[in-house]
Amino acid sequence: MEIRHNKNERVFYIEQNGKLIAEMTYYFREEWEMVINHTYVSPVLRGKGIAQELVEEGVKFAREKGYKIYPTCSYAKVLLSKGEKFKDIVLEK
Repeated sequence: MEIRHNKNERVFYIEQNGKLIAEMTYYFREEWEMVINHTYVSPVLRGKGIAQELVEEGVKFAREKGYKIYPTCSYAKVLLSKGEKFKDIVLEK
């Protein structure tokens, strides 16, 4: 499944047969501060690591652009608080 990014709508998403099946949305609180505020995965795909892939794609984007991430989404908060892997990019407030 291909993760797509619509910068205008500020969403990373996956479609299947023209239907949205997973998404991670974000907005900017400051020019450099990307807030991940929502993840959704269709019930039939849950437990397969899709939400993690979406968040990691968002992290990759943020790193490329020099942004920091402030997660307000409960899933993103938990994932990004694990270990040292994301420590360089996550803001804690």
